[in-house]
Order: sequence, then C-alpha cells, then structure tokens
Amino acid sequence: MASSTLKFMALFLILFDVGMGWGLAAEHTVGDQLGWRPLVNYYSWVRSKSIKLGDTLVFNYDTSKDYSVAEVTQYKFIACNATEAKFFDKSGNSRVTLSEAGQHYFMAEGHCFDQMVFSVLV
Repeated sequence: MASSTLKFMALFLILFDVGMGWGLAAEHTVGDQLGWRPLVNYYSWVRSKSIKLGDTLVFNYDTSKDYSVAEVTQYKFIACNATEAKFFDKSGNSRVTLSEAGQHYFMAEGHCFDQMVFSVLV
C-alpha cells in the first residue's frame, strides 16, 4: 500500500511540474541572430515567441557600444529611466530568468529612442 501511494505521489508531482511548465523552462536569445542592438523590432520578436514563467532571456550585445540591459518598473520604462532597476548588466551576455508572473519591462539605458526596449507578459 505504501509503495503504491509513493508511486502515485511521484506521478502527481511529475505531472504537476510538467503542467505548470516548470520542468520545461527554455532559453530565448533576445533578437535571435540580431541580438540586442538598436533598430530591431523587439515587440515583433516577443510576439513570435512563447515565453513562459521560468524561461530565461539571453541578451547578447556589443560592450564597446555602451549597451546595457535593465529590467525596470512600468513607470521607469515609460520614462526611459534605468535607475533603481530590478536587474542591470553591461557584460555583453546578460541572462534574466523570469521567475515572477506578470509584465516584465526591459530597456537599454540611454537607448530607448533606438528601440532597445520591450515588455513581455509571463
């Protein structure tokens, strides 16, 4: 009896994990082969993906161009202000795991008018 209960619990946990998508986290390279750079339509890129909770966004960019990645609040996003960002990096290979449900706002400090901005709902 205990053995079948343990098997049932294990099966339940596996199915729950798969059903919630946690066991199937994916990596998405922002901009695909274009990477994170000016004048790319990142809103089209987001619409072409199925980005889920637990997935990781990978930003590849040229550090010599003073690019960055910032995850900011909606208000900072609208104002194109990366101060007090939830996440900020200038390494050239930034990774952000989407561990909270909701809208996520990304930008490159000083490059909003270059279209280095997008948001994604997970």
